[in-house]
Amino acid sequence: MKKTIFLILCYCSILIAQSVDQQNEVNLFSPPNIKKFADYLFCSHDYLRAALEYQRYLSTNHNDTVSYKTAIAYSKIGNYSKAAKLFASIDHQSHLFPDAQLEYYKALFQDEDYFGLRNDFINVDLSNQFVLSPRDKKLFYFSYLFTNDKLPSENKFLSHFEGTDFQRVKDFYSWKEAPPYKSSLVAGILSAIIPGLGKFYVNEYSDGVFAFLAAAALGYLSYTDFKAEHNFRGWVFGGLAAGFYAGNIYGSIAAAQIYNVKIQFDFVNSLKVFLNAKNYFIPEINFCR
Repeated sequence: MKKTIFLILCYCSILIAQSVDQQNEVNLFSPPNIKKFADYLFCSHDYLRAALEYQRYLSTNHNDTVSYKTAIAYSKIGNYSKAAKLFASIDHQSHLFPDAQLEYYKALFQDEDYFGLRNDFINVDLSNQFVLSPRDKKLFYFSYLFTNDKLPSENKFLSHFEGTDFQRVKDFYSWKEAPPYKSSLVAGILSAIIPGLGKFYVNEYSDGVFAFLAAAALGYLSYTDFKAEHNFRGWVFGGLAAGFYAGNIYGSIAAAQIYNVKIQFDFVNSLKVFLNAKNYFIPEINFCR
């Protein structure tokens, strides 16, 4: 009898222990605990796992604050497309997130979705849903500097900038409107007239000097050999001179194209440095105080 009672008590203890473990497991994966764990990961700068945990929470609970944090986490890891979608889902008129609209534009801008940014800006502006901030307008106008669309008028563009920014932005506008490109056609023609001159045109002075001296030397050797009736050597040096002459023309055309690519790269890079230095990409709300 005692043995039976002991076995029953042991069985009941096992059942109770299993029930407690199951309850703890349920609590561990409850939405509040998922959110707490995600907050911990976010404040530990583990943004990828934080975003995944926040999305688990959002799958069963709608919460603008959590959506905002998730968007920030995706921005931190460079997934601006997902960040933009989440920022778009937040109530931009909420007093809790006064910069939600700008954060949305910031994510679109960094995702290089300039057309999406401009379309949303125009729709919001026309609908009069709320007043767009000065930084919203700056990102809107700056987006034109990254595309090949027709620029707004200079006065309208520059009216949104002031102080020390004004002259720098004006320089960017002038650079975009009339970029200091070099013509491939002009480079080729100049090198056809005088070997190396096209290289000078694209600021490759040492290559220009070399091209001129090499073409002149080969041409001179061909001329002197023909004059001395060394026809075979004359044709060899003449062929080399002609090949070098043609190659010099092609090289000048290619150099002009490379020059233009570098001009465009320097322009875009200078724009991004300026934007970061001026903090147009505003810092987000600090959730980890």
